[in-house]
Amino acid sequence: MTEDEKVAQQMMAIRSGKRDKKVNKDIILPEGERLQLQHRIAEFLAGTDVELVIPGLSNAQRKYVHNYIARLGLLSRSYGSKNNRVLHITHRKRLKLSGCLRKVELSSASRLVLEKLPLYTVTERSVHERRQRIQKKNRLRCEALLGGLGPRLVPPHPNRIPTELYKDKRELPIYFYQDEIKRILKQSPIFIISGETGSGKTTQVPQYILNDSTRRSRPCRIMVTQPRRVAAVSVANRVAEERGEQIGDIVGYQIRLESRVQKNTNLIYTTSGCLLRSIMADTKDFFRKITHLIIDEIHERDKYTDFILITIKDQLKSNKDLKVILMSATMDIHLLSEYFDNCAVVNVPGQGYNVKIFHLEDILYRTGYRTALMEKYLRSMDEIDTPKSKEIYMNTGKIASKSNGMQSNIIDTHLQLSLDALIDQCFAENYRREEEIFTLFDQIQYFIESEGMPVDTVHSLTGTTPLMAASKCNLPKYLELFLHHKANVHLVNAEGLTALDYATIHSDQKCMKILQSLDIVHKDEMILNQELHEKQRILYAYQKQFNDENEVDHDLILSLIEGLYRSPHPGAIMVFLPGYNDIVQQRDLIQSTLPVNTYRICILHGQMDSNDQTEALQRHLVRKIILSTNIGQTSITIPDLAYIIDSGKVKMKTHDSITESSQLQSVWISKADANQRSGRAGRTQNGVCYRLFSSATYEYMPKFSVPEFMRIPLTEVCLYAKTLDRQSDVQSYLARSLNPPSNVSVQNAIRKLQILEVFDGDENVTELGKHLVEIPLDVQLGKCLLYGIFFKCFDSILTIVAYHSIKDPFILPTDRAAQGHASFQRKSFAGKTFSDQLGILSLYKSYCSVRNNWKRVREFCSKYFLSHSAMETFCATRRQIADLSSQKFHVGQEASLFNDDLNIVRCCLVAGLYPNVAEIDRAQNILISGAEKRLLLQRTSALNPPGKKNFKEFIDELPYDWVVFYEKTRVGKTCSINMNTVVSPVVIILHCGKDCILDEDTSGDSEVSDNEEFTDKNVKAISLSEHIAAKNQIAIMSLDHWIKYELPVKDAKMLLQLRVLIKSQFETFLQSGHCMQTSTSVYCIQKLLHSLEI
Repeated sequence: MTEDEKVAQQMMAIRSGKRDKKVNKDIILPEGERLQLQHRIAEFLAGTDVELVIPGLSNAQRKYVHNYIARLGLLSRSYGSKNNRVLHITHRKRLKLSGCLRKVELSSASRLVLEKLPLYTVTERSVHERRQRIQKKNRLRCEALLGGLGPRLVPPHPNRIPTELYKDKRELPIYFYQDEIKRILKQSPIFIISGETGSGKTTQVPQYILNDSTRRSRPCRIMVTQPRRVAAVSVANRVAEERGEQIGDIVGYQIRLESRVQKNTNLIYTTSGCLLRSIMADTKDFFRKITHLIIDEIHERDKYTDFILITIKDQLKSNKDLKVILMSATMDIHLLSEYFDNCAVVNVPGQGYNVKIFHLEDILYRTGYRTALMEKYLRSMDEIDTPKSKEIYMNTGKIASKSNGMQSNIIDTHLQLSLDALIDQCFAENYRREEEIFTLFDQIQYFIESEGMPVDTVHSLTGTTPLMAASKCNLPKYLELFLHHKANVHLVNAEGLTALDYATIHSDQKCMKILQSLDIVHKDEMILNQELHEKQRILYAYQKQFNDENEVDHDLILSLIEGLYRSPHPGAIMVFLPGYNDIVQQRDLIQSTLPVNTYRICILHGQMDSNDQTEALQRHLVRKIILSTNIGQTSITIPDLAYIIDSGKVKMKTHDSITESSQLQSVWISKADANQRSGRAGRTQNGVCYRLFSSATYEYMPKFSVPEFMRIPLTEVCLYAKTLDRQSDVQSYLARSLNPPSNVSVQNAIRKLQILEVFDGDENVTELGKHLVEIPLDVQLGKCLLYGIFFKCFDSILTIVAYHSIKDPFILPTDRAAQGHASFQRKSFAGKTFSDQLGILSLYKSYCSVRNNWKRVREFCSKYFLSHSAMETFCATRRQIADLSSQKFHVGQEASLFNDDLNIVRCCLVAGLYPNVAEIDRAQNILISGAEKRLLLQRTSALNPPGKKNFKEFIDELPYDWVVFYEKTRVGKTCSINMNTVVSPVVIILHCGKDCILDEDTSGDSEVSDNEEFTDKNVKAISLSEHIAAKNQIAIMSLDHWIKYELPVKDAKMLLQLRVLIKSQFETFLQSGHCMQTSTSVYCIQKLLHSLEI
């Protein structure tokens, strides 16, 4: 019995589906049908067709497709008669923005504030002075991002490799290619290393360059990018250890919240995001400071890497000293090489350790894992219930009935009579001469090869075949000839005899051995086919009671972990899960099942700090169980890792540029990712990988992951593009990428940037855009931060944008009863502010009050269902954004003068997050936002208090009809808004929209637009006109042609005056880099909003 069979046997004895599954209410289709439909829809999504029409589907298939494409944000409908019904699928269309006309009337107190608003003159700043200041700050920023690297390059000093590590380095496959790598590096400016997992490329290639530079006394500085923080840190530490050095000396790393480099560091591991920001700060200066650039794990294809590739392509044309190496284990190497003018490729094999892979059907068959529902389905499964598909019914051979020797193939009557006569003569006793026998069989051979007679044609009366005749006559030559023509050895004649029976009685050992070997092979095939058939039956029963397409089976994972835990064979276990909630649920299951202190759980997740993550790389005295997201599949070597359990899922966020909504879903990984994951177990020893998806699902997986360019909002991407190349239009620049995004997505992003006033009408970057590109935040969050400085509530806005820059720190408990309590505790931070964002401020203050006491921190996180590591990431992110803001602006105590004024904070949120605003229609009890006519509040929102049964109860408690939100998400046909704050319509009027048009109903088509350049003339005209307006005159104020208010002319013009003042002073702030000591607009807004009694 093999090692794996023993482990499987232990699992079977230990566990047999302890936890029963809930009945799966989803539409159940045979796996083959389901995968084919998904594949067809995936091709539609990847193509340029505007619609997909699928005829000939059954009712169940159509229902499945309707549900499936709803999750993808597509539209579908069925039409046609019963027998000719077709399914029609289309993309969502961009709807025209429209809004209801709302009435607004200011109180006398509010009018008094506005009437006292003084006139002003816009201060002009020196453009030359501003440019000098920006250049100086960019240089400082570039220094900060690279840990303060000095401009002078120095040769690295010789390494001090520990003896015990030297042998390990020589055994890596990459070691035998170092001379080829050095040779190509001298000859070519760029080349590709395609190295399998475990080849050693990540740690060794940079060292070959270091060693060569030391030997030749040549200065060098090597930048190596990794797709994730944990990889950059772990690899840098490993390389420093191999060289016998302290981290931060010759070898260092630079990631978002940590830096371990000095001015003379020669080898720096960093993330692609950090690298791109350094390039954008000062491209020329950056490339003067480095000699080699290595892009590792390039197959990850994040948005930053694609930008870096475009920049590299441009730099190689002018920078003759730059050397670039692109490295990957799983990538379309031909595509990448072609992109760089067919550059050279070095193929390096892997370590050579064997990884045995078991798919879902193998796991279920070998472990005996069953639930009560599975047993029920298996008992009731018969030919009617079981899907008649090739996955279920396997070909088990052509065994003829012993009682039936009838001819199965119709042949010419004359030919049949001739064959009957030849076989009769073969069996006649008087034919003993060899040459006569040969003549008979030569004639049979002629019939088969020239006349097209099937080799298994039988005697019309006796059922005897030519193969039986050759066996009876002891002719190995003709026996092998008929077998070459695929003769069936298992056919039975009228006497119940097979060819083997005749050979046993009449032939020598040679004929008998030939037929016996074929009989054994056939029996093995029979057993194999029966095994495959049984696997498919079990798989079908499993998928009927559990939807492995949308969920992760934590019970099955626990069953595998239990078996491996009790196995005598050592080795760590790594479980790949899609997200943090899955990790927490799996951890709780393990802790409730396995004995305490007999194992060690380690977690690899993007929110964990580097110290927690490096614990997973260390050896432990007990069985180590690593629960990881996809960050564990690249550039990490865990020495004692022997077992992989792969859920096959990853959390992927996609963005629909048409509806401006996002979806976060667990989706199947690509084949490349699956191979990367299984390869983790084969880095240092033989391993086993258990895949919780079938082999059929694996075959339908895409070869490679979808590039991030193709599935994210492109606002930030377009801003980066214009910053890196101001001469080209955005569309042309992005068309130079390896896989350009769609024209529709790019144009929608440009349109949004123009609404945000980051781009002007000619796609030029505005003064606001120049600031935003220097802030490592989402465009809208960066705009919030700038308004926070301008409105002097910097600390509060800093806290909010830092929170939105990390993953949600709140944990969803697995226990349904505890989920309600967790929701209540989460919403308690908001109090009566009607704001999730203001609740963040309360959360941060409460956490900081206990942060210095570990016991109180633990109690606080437990009480409010918070992840401690995520909260520390939140605090660290806040600190980093504060440091960057201090470098860029004069952020002193005065920048937080109105920190506690929540009305001012609301203004910053609206000014930054627009057009993310929604309107409550109380008449119809719906929430609308532009083109979206029916929105929901996310269940975790403080605006959605516990205990309320319907939406009307929610909105009756809200003081105003406007909500500003951070994000719009879509789940199937439902669209909801997340992180919401209720705001006054006055705040909307003052801060929303690029264009504001005032239409006075009583005076014809008089219009005033603040889209023009602000001057004293415009504002004075508005100010004087308010004395002329009659008390009963009404105006329509339109913001970007979709938010419309009806209000008295006098009120409208005073609000427009304040709106113009705010924009003017904000522009002055952007030009100067610091806020005025006394900002007229800020004080006026403060008094105005307090007069509204929000």
